[in-house]
Amino acid sequence: MISYVQTVSTLQSLLTRQRTTTDMTKLMLQAEVEVSTGRHADPYAALGSRSIEAMSTRAAYERTLGRIESNTLLQNRLDLMATSLSNVREAAQEVLTMAMTNQDPSSASPQYMKDLARDAYDTIASFLNAGYNGKSLFGGVASDKTPVNTWGKANGTTGYSPADVMAGIVGGGITDAADAAAKLAQVDAVFNGTPGDPATAYEQTFYSGSPLMTGATPTPRLNAQIDDNFEINYGVQANDQGFRDLMRGLAMIASGDPATISDPDAYKAWVGAATKALSSGVSAVLSAESRTGSMQKQVEDATTRLSAKRDVYSLHISDLESVDPYVAATKLTSVETQLQASYAVTARLAQLSFLNFM
Repeated sequence: MISYVQTVSTLQSLLTRQRTTTDMTKLMLQAEVEVSTGRHADPYAALGSRSIEAMSTRAAYERTLGRIESNTLLQNRLDLMATSLSNVREAAQEVLTMAMTNQDPSSASPQYMKDLARDAYDTIASFLNAGYNGKSLFGGVASDKTPVNTWGKANGTTGYSPADVMAGIVGGGITDAADAAAKLAQVDAVFNGTPGDPATAYEQTFYSGSPLMTGATPTPRLNAQIDDNFEINYGVQANDQGFRDLMRGLAMIASGDPATISDPDAYKAWVGAATKALSSGVSAVLSAESRTGSMQKQVEDATTRLSAKRDVYSLHISDLESVDPYVAATKLTSVETQLQASYAVTARLAQLSFLNFM
């Protein structure tokens, strides 16, 4: 009877040991990661059927983080909007106070009203042109544009400046009550968007942001989703009616100098209309401040809720992906011991030679 004995060569044994050593090294690296981080090196493999739960929880966590970040940016934007609106109201209030105390021509001292109104116009325009992260605050969805032209700046499309438009209406001044009434109608048409020359309309020359209407459809306002199923429309635009009233009152005083109106009835009509427009505008700005403050509170509350949700997700992820530190340390020690033994055997095999037995 003939029998065969299958032997394993020294080279094959050595290669096998090397592969085993490589595998053990990988296991040791994984164990080191688990000991140092407290989490599974491959959480989805470790969790098995619960890996889908871990993936969905982590996705929800990332979405929540993203929304918290966007809410923080929105909160900063709203803070700047509130500050700008407050500055607009204060600048306009100064002109309104002077206009109210100078409505009666017999007791008026209107010589400074024109210069004050011009300065206030440009000051308010600068506040309304404020931006955040390169986007204008009061230009609507056309946030890449500077929404309000200053008094003497010509609009790039129409070629007119606000001063040009008002000079074309006021001309040599306000002469009598009938002249005042006719010119007031023209001013109203400009700021309501129905002038004889469309290029002189408020949204064509005075304002360059998003129009209130696109054809017969209202132009969408800036909005943001601050929480699940919770969206706010926070857009305040410099072409809203209150801002039109404010800029109309300033433009009237800046162009139709009250100090040059000698007819009492014309003076009362012109200054009275400007004062009424300013008063309406200041009230509207105050209302916009109030709405902005309310939205600030909504965003703050939403961020608080999202932060609590983030913490819950974080704890759940930790529960799913964390590894028992004792188990991780024991695994590291065990793999290290096996690896040391494997290194020793591999080293001995590498030194074997047929010559040693001759």
